[in-house]
Amino acid sequence: MEDQEFNQKVALSLAGCQLVEQELKLYISEALLLAKRSIGKRMPFKMTGEDYQDSPLERLIGIFRKLTDNDILVRDLDAFKRERNFLSHAAITSCLDFEGNLQGSAATEIEPRLAAIRAESERLVYAIHEEANKFTVLLAFDESLAPERTE
Repeated sequence: MEDQEFNQKVALSLAGCQLVEQELKLYISEALLLAKRSIGKRMPFKMTGEDYQDSPLERLIGIFRKLTDNDILVRDLDAFKRERNFLSHAAITSCLDFEGNLQGSAATEIEPRLAAIRAESERLVYAIHEEANKFTVLLAFDESLAPERTE
């Protein structure tokens, strides 16, 4: 495998990881908006998704865990995090020799993991989105949760 081809596969896998993070941030933002609207003026609620925009994947999964009952999805996200950590911290360096050149056999060996990360990221983005669909419809159609008008 050539350097450029390997780097492209790593980049595509990393992009998938970023999409999972982005979907978690969106889920958290919408869940907190629903909470804020549900609480209304009964008590202060100043948490927003912006509080988590710079959070790493592990932190996002921890917050998501508190905002969902889908334990299977949380378990899958924890497993994905371990693979993402391998990708981010060890995948490239494990394929380089002492001079920094790509070892083709090592790169070929981790290629299935890169493909699996890409596939799993797509599945997780869809699963998180479907989980959000359970409550985001309330934000759009439940009049009791509509933002208060100031006239």
